[in-house]
Amino acid sequence: MKSTRRDFLKASLSSLAYYSTVSTVPMWLAKSAQAACVAGIPDDRILVIYQMAGGNDALNTVIPYTDPKYFQTEAGGGLRHNLRILNGLQLGDGLNAFHPKWVRLKDWYDAGYMAVIQNVGYPNPSLSHFTGTDLWELGLSPSSSLTTSQGWLSRFFDNQCDGGPPGTIEPLMMMANGISKLPLALSGSINYFPPAVEDFDSYQIEAPNPVAYGNHIRTYINFLNDLSVPVNSDLDFIQRASNLTQASIDDMAIAGQVPLINLYPGSGPQTLPIYSPTLGPGLEMVSKIIRAGQFNTKVFFVHQTGYDTHANQFAFNGATPDPVNLGAHPRLLNEADASIDAFLKDMEASGNLDRVVLLSFSEFGRRPQENGSLGTDHGTASCVFAFGGQGVIGGMYGGQPNLANLVAGNQGGNLQHQVDFRSVYSIILRDWLGVDPEVVFGATDFNSPAFGIATGMDTIRFIDENAGVDLDTVWVDKNYSGYESGSYDRPFRALSDAADKAASGGTLKLKTGSTIINTAQSISKNVRIEKE
Repeated sequence: MKSTRRDFLKASLSSLAYYSTVSTVPMWLAKSAQAACVAGIPDDRILVIYQMAGGNDALNTVIPYTDPKYFQTEAGGGLRHNLRILNGLQLGDGLNAFHPKWVRLKDWYDAGYMAVIQNVGYPNPSLSHFTGTDLWELGLSPSSSLTTSQGWLSRFFDNQCDGGPPGTIEPLMMMANGISKLPLALSGSINYFPPAVEDFDSYQIEAPNPVAYGNHIRTYINFLNDLSVPVNSDLDFIQRASNLTQASIDDMAIAGQVPLINLYPGSGPQTLPIYSPTLGPGLEMVSKIIRAGQFNTKVFFVHQTGYDTHANQFAFNGATPDPVNLGAHPRLLNEADASIDAFLKDMEASGNLDRVVLLSFSEFGRRPQENGSLGTDHGTASCVFAFGGQGVIGGMYGGQPNLANLVAGNQGGNLQHQVDFRSVYSIILRDWLGVDPEVVFGATDFNSPAFGIATGMDTIRFIDENAGVDLDTVWVDKNYSGYESGSYDRPFRALSDAADKAASGGTLKLKTGSTIINTAQSISKNVRIEKE
């Protein structure tokens, strides 16, 4: 009978003989029981981060087709004489349209399952790929008071995880998919080093040959597991690493057997004929792990490269520029459209769509002006996209890009950001994952008027924090007293006297959705607090 992943945790491996080689060693380890962190995170919610690496051209992804600076010719004062797209997929607001390659994602937007946050950036932006990517993955800006080399999702993990018994460690708590290098966003915890899995086949430990060597390794692992060792000692680290490495591989072997529902872009025999070295295979892997229904993975990370379109962002069809069908950008958007659509359809068909939010980011946007190489150069503000089921409140957020009021600089200037990217992350942390964003980004930065992280959250409420919540149970502010008319202290924690406070009446009402809570009841989810 096949052993399950939990059989590997603090258990004998006497029935298995494994060895590892340089090419197959999983690059992750879990050092202590603090990696056992399911408590405190909403059990049924999953976050998928999607990196559009290279700097996506937001203006040709979400097209401001009514802005004269966009649609006019160069002689008429336009900024994109050859790059302008006049036949985009209009979004119904009279202002914006998707690139025509996003025909599948347009359907998800129309159904209310996609949110677009425009004008996202940070003060004093970097135009370096390396620095810009690091800042987005660390959750910092150049003038941040917070200094850290730990990724924002890794800090979320450490702040949310209070420890637990060794047998509850989840090997796949967070992971990167379709890539072999762990992204900075997931890196830096001293308690947990998530796996980066390029594909199912390469993530394995192979049976040794000759058998005698395998027996030697088996004896060593059994001896190691029989030892009583101090927690957090070096030997504990080795013991835990040997067991958890095998457990994660066992998990991936199980997930790899989950059948396909929809085809993804890729290069294999069962793929769509759309080139996709990382994004399609990565999202297919995420889909299988979620649909396996056996693991508690809370955060996935996938990425797509190629958005650094200095040259050949578009191409000419004869003498006519064709930014809709020719060039790198249309190809990348078509790959993203097909990959994300397949993933969302998988989630919908398997009943998991309401559990998932997929959030995009790119290290910067592109300049409003086209350059002389059929492309665009490094810019500043860009778009962020969120996809999901009931958890996503679809629509446009962040306002329109102001092409008539650019920040002075080379090539005529750059877009001004209106939404700090950490406000977007904070909405995800607070309203989707149930975590206080202040502890992740630091109180000084989070509350700084110069950044507007806390205040900016009110303008981009693209997550329904009560999605899937039983209206008979709600969260209450951990420091609740009196009434509040705006945002309030998070994260929410159950209170021993919450039921009495909910029934106290007087000058306040506690509401979840449209339901007024005016009787004593258990408090375990989010509420709004309003004046009577």
